[in-house]
Amino acid sequence: MLATTLAALAVWAAPALSSGRHVPDPVEFETAVPAAVAPTAPPAVRSAQRSVSGVVRPGRRFNLVGLGWRGGRLDSLGLRVRREGGTWSRWVAVATDSGDAPDRGSREARHARRNSDPMWAGQADEVQLSLSGGRQVRDLRLRFVNTTGTATPAARLRTRQRRIAPGAVAADTAQPAIVPREQWASDKCPPRADPVYGAVKLAFIHHTVSANEYGPEDSAAMVLGICRYHRNGNGWNDIGYNFLVDRYGTIFEGRAGGIADAAIGAQAQGYNSSSTGIASLGTFSSDGQTPAGLAAIARLLSWKLALHGVPPTGKVEVVSQGGSTNRYPAGSTPVFERISGHRDGNATACPGSGLYAQLPQLRAMVDPGPPRASTQTIASRQRPNITYGSKAVLRVSLGAGGVPPGTPVSPLGGKRVDIQMLGRLGWRTNHSVKTDVAGKAETQMRLSLNRRVRARFRGEPGLLPSSSTSLKVGVRPLLTVGAQVAGKRVRVTGTVRPKKATAILTLKRRTPRGRLVRVSRRTVKLRGGNLLSDLRLPRPAAYRLRLSVLTDARNLSARSEVAEFRVG
Repeated sequence: MLATTLAALAVWAAPALSSGRHVPDPVEFETAVPAAVAPTAPPAVRSAQRSVSGVVRPGRRFNLVGLGWRGGRLDSLGLRVRREGGTWSRWVAVATDSGDAPDRGSREARHARRNSDPMWAGQADEVQLSLSGGRQVRDLRLRFVNTTGTATPAARLRTRQRRIAPGAVAADTAQPAIVPREQWASDKCPPRADPVYGAVKLAFIHHTVSANEYGPEDSAAMVLGICRYHRNGNGWNDIGYNFLVDRYGTIFEGRAGGIADAAIGAQAQGYNSSSTGIASLGTFSSDGQTPAGLAAIARLLSWKLALHGVPPTGKVEVVSQGGSTNRYPAGSTPVFERISGHRDGNATACPGSGLYAQLPQLRAMVDPGPPRASTQTIASRQRPNITYGSKAVLRVSLGAGGVPPGTPVSPLGGKRVDIQMLGRLGWRTNHSVKTDVAGKAETQMRLSLNRRVRARFRGEPGLLPSSSTSLKVGVRPLLTVGAQVAGKRVRVTGTVRPKKATAILTLKRRTPRGRLVRVSRRTVKLRGGNLLSDLRLPRPAAYRLRLSVLTDARNLSARSEVAEFRVG
């Protein structure tokens, strides 16, 4: 049984030494699968017989475990775990090719190594595997994650002195309480890249294929463990699911990008760009989701689908982007229920027969809310690029209508519109403006780095939210350079803002005929964005200096004005 042990409960019950929330540093480690179940030794994985490993003791306590390998597919995988000296959990059938994956052609990398789904293990020290089938399977390795600060005795001692207490936060009365990433992850599972956005036309319901014997105090650590496994084990940008819900009714924000936006996840290969994915923590192959968990999913869908103008019932046609686990070829247009199970789109048993049987009940529980009119938010830039120190000017227009295209648009005056910037965790509001009677507003933003910006109307009773297209504003650094001559020695000073570590210093000499000849072009180091360098120029002549920087991930290229001086 995977119930939280008395020692682990003491961790959660211990009084905190700090008033701040503490998320332990996750620990990840691997170990090779014993030769007894390796495909190169009998009993071989290649045979039709099921192979059961001996007890695997990785030497550190783990909370989550999965299997990785190279080569072909495994037909089935079972895992069971226990605390050292305790009783074994039941065997859990773990998916070896679940369909949780990025869409084909997306920028999310896939490792050459195959990975099973991860399984929550609670507080475990030992694991056993049960394998069957498989061809040309090699290099089997168990991957472990500990997210509760209990990997070693020393870590357990430190953790007993702290508490983790994530709290769900609701932005407004229409939105259900949702535990944000900042509370369950802190900085322990940062996305690899800025989020990418699609559209929400339907919702896919999943389960995480983890043991159901967990307490409410375990849920945040489970979500963090899945995030680390998806990001570091599978090589994805971030956790695959958009939301996760535990059996006690707590909702967690999943993939970064903003809970209100259509952030593209890696939860239903071939359909990520047109759906949102909600995963139930646990295995629901026979039993359904708890009443509290099902009610939480219904509350979440009532808010999320209404936010995107999607009814909870009825069918929708979407374009398949294909993929190895997709039931439909790329370019085809399957028809799904607006609230579907993962198995409807991909070759998987997810979300389990128990939860899948509850989907008709779930659809009936989702409140479509009152009808709301579509809105249209438009933003434009005065200039696509600015120089550091100046401000970007944005013009905003807000109206009702415009959807479908060609529908008349009526100005919406006196409405609040958020001006947002895109970062690794999604869109964040910089400031807000209010539209005039014509539905228009103008604002300025001081930027030091290249940014994607947009305008967003949050919506209100009777009006759907809407966002403008994202606009890229480039920022050119501001550079200065100067020269002080003392005989044949020249002291060069300069600045680069925003601060850079290096710049390029170009020196040219003017010939007696007036031509400019390049003397040198070299990379110089800056300290705090400042340049201080000495040149020795024995040849009398007129010279020109210029400081420049190349385009990088943060800024555009730029160069200073020319500094002219004479030596001799």
